[in-house]
Amino acid sequence: MNRKILSVGHMEFPLGQAQVQRQLLMAKAITLGGRDVTVLCRYGIYNQSDDLSPEGIFEGIHYIYCSGTTVRSKSILKRNFLKFKGLFNEFRYYKKYNRSNQLEGVIVSTNRFYNILYYFFLGKIFKVPTVVDNVEYWSSIKLARGFKRFDKILYDKHYFRFADKIICISDFLISKIPNRIKHKIVKIPVITDFDIFQQMKNKERMLKENYFLFCGSENYFDIIEFVIRAFEKSADRTNMLLVLVTRKTEKLKSRLRSSPFERRIMVFERIPYVNLINLYCNSEALIIPMRNTDQDKARFPHKIGEYCASGKPIITNPVGEVLNYFNASNALLCESYDVNAYSRQMIAVANHEVDSNLISQNSYNTGLRNFNYRSYTETLINLF
Repeated sequence: MNRKILSVGHMEFPLGQAQVQRQLLMAKAITLGGRDVTVLCRYGIYNQSDDLSPEGIFEGIHYIYCSGTTVRSKSILKRNFLKFKGLFNEFRYYKKYNRSNQLEGVIVSTNRFYNILYYFFLGKIFKVPTVVDNVEYWSSIKLARGFKRFDKILYDKHYFRFADKIICISDFLISKIPNRIKHKIVKIPVITDFDIFQQMKNKERMLKENYFLFCGSENYFDIIEFVIRAFEKSADRTNMLLVLVTRKTEKLKSRLRSSPFERRIMVFERIPYVNLINLYCNSEALIIPMRNTDQDKARFPHKIGEYCASGKPIITNPVGEVLNYFNASNALLCESYDVNAYSRQMIAVANHEVDSNLISQNSYNTGLRNFNYRSYTETLINLF
């Protein structure tokens, strides 16, 4: 019987975005090392129409919704009951796997400090190491208010005190941890499944036109607005389209209506992953602006790994982890987070003023060396 690693703390497996993709890929990397992984989700957040089973196997990874359902109830009382049920059943699964001497350790992926405390407490009860995977400088995200804001501040200031080992996605996050416990840290950057991209590269393209692409959450509307402005400045000198993969909010619809190039901007939302890969792999360039903020210095956008795997040139600027992996040989680097700088790079790509093929190949090789999830099996196994 293989030893067991639990992956806990996040509620969206297996259909979530960047954090869930990282959780999935870490689990797959661990299974390559001969361990079993079970993802425990405390309670459901999905709709009935999502038709997601409360227990199953997704891409080879076992998952369980501890509340017994993946569906978010419309009743406040029932929702709270299911949260407590899920909390209790998480304890039971710890006990179940520990009793059979399977449980080797736990990886925690969460943005809530109270979860850090809970899982650290469980780890001490069952005498298994607790590893926290941190991917953000949470207090730099200004959307949180009240208790949520207080929780984020506590997370950044104290999470590392309640972990036996720590995974950080960036040097910025490592710099925030006291020197006396830096021996507990390993760095795992953004990770991607390069195999999936290789399988998709020769598929028929979804769009016949040439286009730039930006993919990102609607929560980063200031960046979406930035990309649109850069495209508008370049549009008169190119025949390119701009593809945005994001949620088409009312705010975005209003912005597009005001654009003189509205007909050349396309928005895709909630598309299957295979279609997203198709759009990546057939673009002329992929855009990922980085603001000079603590948030962007700390985070390492999941899309950068996917952009590398697509084998297409990346337009970005040197902030945070971009500085550690990219230069003029493997990316189209803008000097700063500046609309005019991005517009110039778009024009250069569209008018073949740069060697996009060489830059793309170098970008792919950089990603394969540094961002392939298969490269981190030993690192993850050695945490336990």
